[in-house]
Amino acid sequence: MRKGLIYIILAMTVVFATAVQAREGAAERDPFYPSAGRPGATAPVPPSGDDAWGRDPFSNPLAGKPPAQKTAPSPGAGRILTGIIFSNDVRLAIIGGETYQEGVKIGDRKLVDIRMRSVVFMSAAGEKEEVFLEDFTMNK
Repeated sequence: MRKGLIYIILAMTVVFATAVQAREGAAERDPFYPSAGRPGATAPVPPSGDDAWGRDPFSNPLAGKPPAQKTAPSPGAGRILTGIIFSNDVRLAIIGGETYQEGVKIGDRKLVDIRMRSVVFMSAAGEKEEVFLEDFTMNK
C-alpha cells in the first residue's frame, strides 16, 4: 500500500509540473500577446510629406469646381432617339444617352411632346418634326 501511495504522489507531481510548464509555454506562443523578451512586429514608418500615403480616398476631386455645362446639339446633328419612358406620371425621352422632359430646349429645337413611340420637336420658325423610336425587335 505504501508503494502505491508513493506512485500516486510521484504521478501527481509529474502532472502538476508539466501543467505549469505548458501554461508558461502557452503564454509565450500566443501571437496576440507577445512577451517582453520577444520583439513584436513593427509597422513601417511612412515617408514624410503630403504625397507619402497616395491619394486620399475621401477627397472629392470635383470639390470647388463648377459643374460642367452640357451643350446639347440638335437631334439631327448626331443625336438619335434611343428610348422613351412613358407612364401616367412621367414622360421622358432618352436622346443620345441624356434624358429630357417635355418643354426642354435641345439645341435649336424645343421638345414639345413625348408620345409612346415618338417625340415631337418644334423649331424656332414653328415647324414641327416627329422623330420615331426605332423598333429593335429580334423577330422580324
